[in-house]
Amino acid sequence: MSTLQFQPATYDAFLALAQEATVVPVAVTLPADVHTPVGVFLKVAGQSSDVGLFENQRLERHLPPYTLIGLDPRWIIIGRDGKVELRTPHATLERTETLLQAVRRRLRADILAPLTDIPALASATFGYLAHEASHHLHGVPPRMPPTVEGVLAAFGTVIVFDHAHQRLHIVVNVPTDGRTERLEADYAAAQQRLQSVAQQLDGPFPALPALPRPTSRSIVTPMTPEQFRQAVEHTEQCIAAGELHVATLAQRLERPTAAHPFSIYRLLRATPSLLGTFFFSAGGTAILGGIAHNVVQGRGESLRAYLATHERPAGSTEAELSLALAELASDESATGQHIGFVDALRNDLGQIAGYGSLELEILAQAEAAPQQVRLISTLQSQLASGRDYLDVLAARLPSAQWTGLPKRPALRLTTALEPVRRHHFGSQFCLLVPQVELLACETCHVLEVTNQVARFYAFAALTGDTNLSEALVKGAKTAQHTAALLEQAEAQTVH
Repeated sequence: MSTLQFQPATYDAFLALAQEATVVPVAVTLPADVHTPVGVFLKVAGQSSDVGLFENQRLERHLPPYTLIGLDPRWIIIGRDGKVELRTPHATLERTETLLQAVRRRLRADILAPLTDIPALASATFGYLAHEASHHLHGVPPRMPPTVEGVLAAFGTVIVFDHAHQRLHIVVNVPTDGRTERLEADYAAAQQRLQSVAQQLDGPFPALPALPRPTSRSIVTPMTPEQFRQAVEHTEQCIAAGELHVATLAQRLERPTAAHPFSIYRLLRATPSLLGTFFFSAGGTAILGGIAHNVVQGRGESLRAYLATHERPAGSTEAELSLALAELASDESATGQHIGFVDALRNDLGQIAGYGSLELEILAQAEAAPQQVRLISTLQSQLASGRDYLDVLAARLPSAQWTGLPKRPALRLTTALEPVRRHHFGSQFCLLVPQVELLACETCHVLEVTNQVARFYAFAALTGDTNLSEALVKGAKTAQHTAALLEQAEAQTVH
């Protein structure tokens, strides 16, 4: 391990970076050809309780060509209805402020030093804003008792797969607390941590810990099928009366599970329709899920948004693909619904965009993707003066696709009709480096696991002329897929 080439290579170079920053990364770069993201995660983070993982499996142009694994958090902030809990390796503090206020204040103290050829996202803050954050943002009374509005974490150790160049970067982010001297011990500790991680990568695959088998595996729902159908019919009536344009009503399901959350994730990540996947564990709760085709990327002051809807099978031949594209392009109902979501996205970005900078690049274009066709639109804008990436996240909630339009009436209606909190259904997963880079993604197939209880969702997406039975069946397929993953993960678990 003495042959590792550190960057910065000397303490003097490290100290020079500390003159301009409060967080200085120390990194090594290795070939990535013998490693996989899941294998690396199991070796270095499988036994950790506070970890983050983002995977770009499909390597589409709308996501950065990286997989990131974070562990050893420098800080974690958990928000609950106007209060936050800040956890660091040294202390846990509680404050009366919103999650976004606390994170913004913390990020302003983190001035990151750049390293040549190391992606900026290696020093990113990982996390999510849950659907419950929407209530505070839109002045809708929250449900009681308080629930988690979101969690954001800055990790001390980050492993980055650079898929474009087949390289693996191991990065230790060293907080200097503003010191510009006597940092020899910090630099040496970072080198030792890098050596330790490199050794773990050469080691065997550890087994995930076995969990006790629960006495029951029955799925519990707060509403009977008939009650959920009645709520769906009421929502459809509200749309017909002109109170809403579209709405998605969610039904939370839960059941005990003996599967480790990461075992479930390993199966979920193979779902072909997902753009990417994430796994995030903090405070005893793991959330995992897929990234929907609704992404906002930021580079400096520039924002670019990508929206895809109405995915359909592409067929198995060129002729079937051409027919599927032609049918989708001529579907007036699908195009109208898609444009409605584009308008919502324009309104979201319009809240934080500089005057006159918001431009529509592509509108409702039928696009071929592996095994699917879909309608896509793209927009670009510049951040307005005084706005930051956290404002972008806030503007995106609640999700137009997973809640409805107009947003505030849809939020009020779904809150009134759904007997339990959504938690992570319709949440925003993000990676961000302040003023440098942002990836904000709507989630789908989202699953929460706390104390061996898995919570997931069925739903009904409604437009006013929806066939209710078809909507219920379609929305149940996601829950059925998740339930099948739980069964499969448990069957593979060795006790």
